Order: sequence, then structure tokens, then C-alpha cells
Amino acid sequence: MNYHISKFQQQGFLILMICSAIMLGIGIYMFVADSYSTSIVTSWRFNPTERTISWQTPVFGAIVMLILGILIKIDKPKLPKMNIQDKRTFVFEKITDYLKENDFKKRGNHFYKSNGSIGYCVNIQSDKWDDADQIRFTLNVGIFTEAFWLECEDFKNTGIIPTFPKEYECAIRKRIGGLLPVKEDKWYCITSSTDVMKLWNEIERDLTEYILPFFTRYNTESDVIPNQFIYRKGGKQ
Repeated sequence: MNYHISKFQQQGFLILMICSAIMLGIGIYMFVADSYSTSIVTSWRFNPTERTISWQTPVFGAIVMLILGILIKIDKPKLPKMNIQDKRTFVFEKITDYLKENDFKKRGNHFYKSNGSIGYCVNIQSDKWDDADQIRFTLNVGIFTEAFWLECEDFKNTGIIPTFPKEYECAIRKRIGGLLPVKEDKWYCITSSTDVMKLWNEIERDLTEYILPFFTRYNTESDVIPNQFIYRKGGKQ
């Protein structure tokens, strides 16, 4: 059950807006310069005929493209009737698609993106108290470093860096609530009355405005070291 079409909608909208702006600019230039364009049109009998194009033609084309762009932008997929589990599947798929578009790989409810010697982790954590009437979940994020793993997580001294680290193995760990301005724990909730598109818009905003910017603050291990929580063998330091 995949309803992910927003990427193509956004690209189509952007292309139409650019073309509309170009056409409008041409029309305005022709109007101000009081110029006309002559084109040669080949008829079905292959006898060329000349036609004069005034400034109204590109302006009309710009308006048509603008209307098409608006229609694409406001077009929303019609969703079938869903039970709570269907809504959960829908929202989790939207999160997956969003993160994959940003180069994250997925295993279960874990997502990972490598950036050299560091990496970025996202985890969807479900509430253990979920029942048939309510599903709650939150987002955990982490900054993984090879140095931290070797010093604090490689308990068997293998010296092998995991290819797909999890959020709980990270040097820096945060929950979405800790990244928000209010700094309060936050859980997303799905019930039979939940508007899944409204919920997804809220999650997408949190991913775009808080989680991805949090990751951009860390590009090297030196960015992580002053902030990481180090748990050395033999005790907390």
C-alpha cells in the first residue's frame, strides 16, 4: 500500500512554475518593446504560411502553465478506508520513503546513512503499551562514530565496524522531543479517528525542520567528540 507521489508532484510543479515564469517574461518583454514574432507554420499540404505572434501568446501560455502547476500542487491522492493497522502502515511507509529520498538505508524500523567515519541513525520506536485502539510511536536519532564504537561498544574487541549501526550504538543520541523548541517528550498517536495525512504532514515537518538539520551539524568525528556521551568499560566517565 504505497501512496508516495509527492516527489513527482513537487518536480512537476517546479518545472511548470519555471516555464510559466519564462513565458511571462517573454510576454512582458514583447509588450514593453512593442515587438512581434513571426513563425513559419507548415500546412498539411506542405505550403509554408507565416503567422505573427503577439505578446498575448506567451502570456496566455504562462497562465495555462500556472493553472496546471496549481492543479498538480493541490491534487491529493484519495485514500481508502483504513483501520488502525492500515494507518500505521501508511505512515511508516511515508517515513521510509522520505528517509530513502535522503539516502538512508532501512532495516526493520532502523535507518542509517553513512558519511565517512561517522553516520546518522533514525529509529522508529513503538510504545510497548499499544493496544487495539491506539498506536503510539516516536523517533530516535543518533550520531555514530567509528572511534566511539571501537572504544565503548566493541565488547568482544573484534575491531570490526558494523556496516549498519543502530541508534542505541551511537555516540550522541536524541529523541525528537529533545530537538523541538519546547524540549518535551513527543509521541505520535494513531487512533481510528486519526487523519493520516495531517499526521504525516506533522512528522514530515519534524523530519525536515529538526532531524535533518540536527544531522548537518555533525560532518566529522571532531564535531562529535566534544558532545558525545562516553561510557568506558568499567564504569561511566
